[in-house]
Amino acid sequence: MVAATHTSIHKVLIANRGEIACRVIRTCRRLGIATVAVYSDSDENAPFVKLADEAYHIGPSIAAESYLVGDNLINVAKRSGADALHPGYGFLSENADFAERVGQAGIHFIGPSPDSIRAIGDKIAAKVFIKNHASTIPLIPGYNGEDQSVERLEQEAKKIEFPVLLKASAGGGGKGMRAVYDTSKLREEIEAAKGESLRSFGSDKLLIEKYFESIRHVEIQIFGDKYGNVYHINERDCSIQRRHQKVVEETPSPAVDDDLRKRMTTAAVELGRKLGYVGAGTAEFILDEKTKRFYFLELNTRLQVEHPITEAISGLDLVELQLLVAQGVNLKELGILDQISFHGHAIEVRLCAEDPDNDFGPRTGIIQKWSPANAAKDLPGVRYDTGIEDGSEISVFYDSMVAKVIVHAPTREEAIRRMVMALSRTVILGVTTNQKFLISIMNNPRFHSGTFDTNFIAVEKDRLFHKTTTALIQNSVVAATLFDWCIRKNQQIHLRNVAPNWRNVPWRHPKVRYLINREQEVSITYAYQGNENRDHRHAFQCSVQLVETEEKKDDDDQSLSLHAVLYDADFGKEVPGPRGVFGGKGLLRATIDGCQQYFYVTQQIHDVNEKSIFVHDFIQGHQIELLKIDRLKSTTATGEDDRVTPYTSSMPCRVLKILAPNGTVVRKNDPLLSIESMKTEIKVLSRHEGVVTMRVEEGQLVDARVLLCQVDEIKK
Repeated sequence: MVAATHTSIHKVLIANRGEIACRVIRTCRRLGIATVAVYSDSDENAPFVKLADEAYHIGPSIAAESYLVGDNLINVAKRSGADALHPGYGFLSENADFAERVGQAGIHFIGPSPDSIRAIGDKIAAKVFIKNHASTIPLIPGYNGEDQSVERLEQEAKKIEFPVLLKASAGGGGKGMRAVYDTSKLREEIEAAKGESLRSFGSDKLLIEKYFESIRHVEIQIFGDKYGNVYHINERDCSIQRRHQKVVEETPSPAVDDDLRKRMTTAAVELGRKLGYVGAGTAEFILDEKTKRFYFLELNTRLQVEHPITEAISGLDLVELQLLVAQGVNLKELGILDQISFHGHAIEVRLCAEDPDNDFGPRTGIIQKWSPANAAKDLPGVRYDTGIEDGSEISVFYDSMVAKVIVHAPTREEAIRRMVMALSRTVILGVTTNQKFLISIMNNPRFHSGTFDTNFIAVEKDRLFHKTTTALIQNSVVAATLFDWCIRKNQQIHLRNVAPNWRNVPWRHPKVRYLINREQEVSITYAYQGNENRDHRHAFQCSVQLVETEEKKDDDDQSLSLHAVLYDADFGKEVPGPRGVFGGKGLLRATIDGCQQYFYVTQQIHDVNEKSIFVHDFIQGHQIELLKIDRLKSTTATGEDDRVTPYTSSMPCRVLKILAPNGTVVRKNDPLLSIESMKTEIKVLSRHEGVVTMRVEEGQLVDARVLLCQVDEIKK
């Protein structure tokens, strides 16, 4: 895009972090615009900091003391000589007061005017504006009044037919959003939504809406300039969600025909024109697919996470358009938005550090290996937007999304197939992610049909969440064991030609136990058969069994029914590093039960007798973590004593609220405390009746596997 501009932007400060910071920097670099990054303690070594032309430290890891401190961001912009500021999404991107202060400091705010943000960015203000200025746009029944007392919110919610939806007025991304089905839970959920909203957006204002249980979520991308021109760039379907947060987005929507598209885009453009909207915005609607009726949900006054799929089908760079509009370009004179040619179908999935098998709980850790599928350029139409690399730390302080995978193909069917291939060949090891779950969605028949709604995950849970079986994990367990065997063989100093676990008199075959994803126990028994040809192939006989189905029997040769061949490789040695001991890693080639395949395997050393082996099986297409169990420790002796149940943190977190202080008598499923990790609030519930002993305090930051509290059985 080339056009005459009224004001030149030479240097942009990106008031954000992670993948969106990298995304903005790449476009700026292509346009010859210098970039300035800001970073917190946790982000000192992040890729976006290295990618920018210059970077400035702005405070501690907690966002409220760094990325949400507007004055510090403006001071850095002045100090660095930046003449524009790009807010990204989240943080202060929809904060009208911040946008106003940026303008008052003589810095271009790359986004809509503060007045537009005030009028429409707040969900409550948006409904008021539409009622007064765009009454033809249908609104969802609900309450959006100024009285925000818990009592008033309770009263208004009960006037609406249940279920109702509580929403953070200043929020987005599902934060501060809760569906309430039972009036008895209403007060508790209102208080929780207010607290989450305050922590995420600096405001605890809520609105209440009628909750539609079967609905699609469709949004329209709009773009406006300073001359009153407003255009749309088609729709996106964001109906597949968990906890009201988007998981999969696609364009065009399978539910939108030409007539409906015209009505929805016309409504979105009308709203933009009434506002005098400038820059990128997204009008979100809920759609009743049966009646083809839609209702206004909100207008996001920023770039959306899912904007790359719009770029894919339109050929536009929305960040470039933002920069051009901020410099005073007239979009009508530019001409590119009047007649856009849309091509093919695009899908985006959000690869998140979370555990779908445990209610999508957030997970933290160190990325041991990151290798996108298109690294070798052999998978066309695939794009990755991310802010991670090998060694990146996924911390407790920020959102769980680590990457976006975007595919573009001529048809929806081909885009789905391409996404399955891209996900299966994406290696991300060291942190639990939703990779397997995303592949399950792509392979789901209902998703293929295009006939789904926002209840998709709940309706399809039996097909989306697969029970662990020996057949599914067998090859990964064998690969992990061969990898560990190879590491130990290569570390031998004396008798290097003698295999590990060699005995003069064979007594029983070596047996290794692992915890799969730190939950289910599996064992492998193996016997080394040697390398008869004296080449780099080592033969083994193995047997893999899940411990819960394992029969008590002697380890004899008859049970070792699985034949495996390891093609020798050097995976390196365990070496000390700044974050502890680093294990070996690399591509492992093996033939298992007659099938030759590759695995990417890496190791994380926790302690002298504790290590994790992460395996990416390219056929299964996702990671399995195998925690090696010390053979000298009894796994049965570590079982929980039902009389005294300890509660430990599964991840680093912050204690938000103590709900059951010391001495409280609780029943099963009573809340004990609430914790926050990666901007998600989680309540810890009692597993049985008893008396609470609390071990932490409100506001305390704790690491993983820290004792939070105990529940002791009541003595009779």
